[in-house]
Amino acid sequence: MVKVSDFDNFGVEDMSQEEYRQKQAEILKLCQCTKCPTYVPGDEQTAYCFPLVGTSNVIKHEKDCICETCPVYKEYELTHTFYCTRCSQVCQSYKSELGGGHE
Repeated sequence: MVKVSDFDNFGVEDMSQEEYRQKQAEILKLCQCTKCPTYVPGDEQTAYCFPLVGTSNVIKHEKDCICETCPVYKEYELTHTFYCTRCSQVCQSYKSELGGGHE
């Protein structure tokens, strides 16, 4: 059975709610989403790569992706892109492993 921890580069599975909030704040400080050509100003969330953030409710079209240039991507050895439209690192990894879909 595949476990979320197999794909959890951030280690959130073992965090308390407070640790999660602190880690999310740290990720938000490093996040480069607002500089991306795909980003749409006014979107409430960023740091889409982080688990449980979800995808954008505003972005409807993918343009270019700068995820691979982001310090978060590099520091946490992430492997996917377009988190804003395709879901978090954990979600995309899980889908790739199991071949499932995301709603």
